[in-house]
Amino acid sequence: MWLLIPAPNINLSLVITLSVVILGASCTTFRGEYSDPDAVEIVDDKWNETDARVTAEKAVQKLLTKTAWYQNFLSQKQRKPVIVVGDMTNRTDEHIDTKALTEFVSDELINSGKVRFIDGESRAKILDEMRYQTESGEVKQSAARKRGQQIGADFLLVGAVSSSVHSQGKLKTVTYQTLMRLTSLETSEIIWSHKERIKKRFRRSQVRP
Repeated sequence: MWLLIPAPNINLSLVITLSVVILGASCTTFRGEYSDPDAVEIVDDKWNETDARVTAEKAVQKLLTKTAWYQNFLSQKQRKPVIVVGDMTNRTDEHIDTKALTEFVSDELINSGKVRFIDGESRAKILDEMRYQTESGEVKQSAARKRGQQIGADFLLVGAVSSSVHSQGKLKTVTYQTLMRLTSLETSEIIWSHKERIKKRFRRSQVRP
């Protein structure tokens, strides 16, 4: 902490006043509160976590309930389809955490109970662990997980986020479109495609000095 030492011919009361002002300016207070993480909030005109969650919920619901491919698969294979989620691409001009969108989509698929889900991102780590168990000699062979027992995915789900911005006067609209496609790994056929849109409207207000 710096101390102010009055020099000759300087009014002591002025020095004390300045010291109080400086010390007061350096002391800041912080006040916060918890909010509902599931509440829909629009803080600015950028893509946010709420957009990712809402997009994932609506898209996966339509993927599993409003299309014929799912019932056709169940009737033909007599089992749940196995899905792996691939890349979610950002085609906008802004930074978007597409990994968060991937995680929301994965959660919706897993928790639906209607599909079996493969974690594609963890395959390398799983393979390393299995090699350790079977090749290191440190794990009892009776307790080691055997290789060659993993299930293969039937379908690959990928997506891409794009945006369009329109401004007129004080009004601005931002539309995000997330394209999702489900592809059969056996035939490379796209069996489901859907565009989920989110539109935001903003009105600029004049800030008075």
